[in-house]
Amino acid sequence: MKTRIVLLLGFVLSALVVSASAQDQKATDPSAELTALVARIQAKIRAGKTAAELAPEAADFAALRAKSGGQDPELAAKIAYLEYTFQLDVLKDRRAAMELRKELETKHRKYLAGTSLGREFEMQKRSEQARAAQADLVGQPAPELNFIWSSREGLTRLSALRGKVVVLDFWATWCGPCVATFPQIRELAEHYKDADVIVLGVTSLQGYVAGLTPPRIDTKGDAQKEFAATSEFIKAKQMTWPVVFTDERVFNPHYSVTGIPHMAIIAPDGTVRHNGLHPGMPHADKLQKIDQILMEFGKTKSARTSGE
Repeated sequence: MKTRIVLLLGFVLSALVVSASAQDQKATDPSAELTALVARIQAKIRAGKTAAELAPEAADFAALRAKSGGQDPELAAKIAYLEYTFQLDVLKDRRAAMELRKELETKHRKYLAGTSLGREFEMQKRSEQARAAQADLVGQPAPELNFIWSSREGLTRLSALRGKVVVLDFWATWCGPCVATFPQIRELAEHYKDADVIVLGVTSLQGYVAGLTPPRIDTKGDAQKEFAATSEFIKAKQMTWPVVFTDERVFNPHYSVTGIPHMAIIAPDGTVRHNGLHPGMPHADKLQKIDQILMEFGKTKSARTSGE
């Protein structure tokens, strides 16, 4: 995370000031101050400084934004964007970040419109909204999923699995990152094969199947052909856990699925306990989350778990 933030700040800073000439930077004092401020932040992040130790930089950001507002409103907008990123991703101060978001969406919007920074801000905003929606679902009844096809006989809908911990993995054959996590999902399914846990691969009709032959297999308008090709895909990729097609699309808005793979964990009482997880997260972290739910409901963990 720290490396990503350093790179992000460096990239955004280059978009703001590096393109300006040295003469322009001298003439635009806040721009030079911004360069120095970001350099200090980068150095502190690399040194592993805490949020408290970055408090002076937070104050400098606010002062610099206020100073530039009267001189150069466009630069003030760009500073506000960097400050927003700093508060959200580095200091983890959501309240301060949301205040800056309001300012970006109102006072500074016209200065960011059509720019790479504006597009980055919109993407970041949508990502934040998706995370908030995912979090809002936790503790609520799991939205129903209706299965129109299953690789395992007898699976018809999500609610029929009440009494088990259900791990939903939203995926598609064309999704390279999804396929890359199959070994971890296989390991998870094997780990809980003797427990009240079912790992379920969730997809929907896509109109084609990728990953079996060099040209993708066109299945548009032919659901049975897609089911059959997916069966071959399941065998080829050694997907040892059940896979279902749902009536609902794989980018399921009820689970706030904006990208795949996307993992959710449902408790035996049918409530969502975790949402928006990545199946490639550390194996021990997944076990901890699932074991905690099993213990809560008095369910026996797998033999492998109890023996660890």
